[in-house]
Order: sequence, then structure tokens, then C-alpha cells
Amino acid sequence: MKISQQELAKAIGVTPQHISAMEQDKRAPSLSSLARLAEELGVTVDYLVVGKEGVITDVIPAIKADQKLSLKAKKALIKLIEELYRAEEANESHASGQS
Repeated sequence: MKISQQELAKAIGVTPQHISAMEQDKRAPSLSSLARLAEELGVTVDYLVVGKEGVITDVIPAIKADQKLSLKAKKALIKLIEELYRAEEANESHASGQS
């Protein structure tokens, strides 16, 4: 996503200098700014804070709570999600090791 500091600042209601300070880790956004920033950038707050999506913590409880799925289906879906998550972590580790 190509967006200038000026455009991002205007969209979330802060100054371009504030955006610059956040990018340089000199300043942290408020919770409300963080939420607006995530929305504007099309990512989750989890992604902004830790660099990863919160898939495991968000999806698995939803699967467990779904009353339409059988226990067998729930177990299969959770196993698949966990395997995909581990594969993604391995890919990220491998990619960062090549840098």
C-alpha cells in the first residue's frame, strides 16, 4: 500500500510528524490511533503490534464454539490451522535466516 505520511496522518487524525515519530519508535500511538491506523492500513492491531496476525487466537475459539460442526470436523479444522500456522512460522524463520 502506497500512502504518504501526510495522507495517513490526515486519515487517522494526527500530524505527519507524529506518524514519523511512530515509524522511528520514538512515539507510541494511543489505543484509538492504533485502531484507526490498523483500519486505514487494512491490517489487524495484532499485526501492527507484533508483526503477525492473531489467526490462532481468533479462529480456533470460533471453531470450538460453532455448534453446527461435528467434533471430528472441529478437530480436523483446528489441526489444519495449527499446521498452517507452524508452516508459516517456519517459512518466516527460513526467510529471515537468508537475509
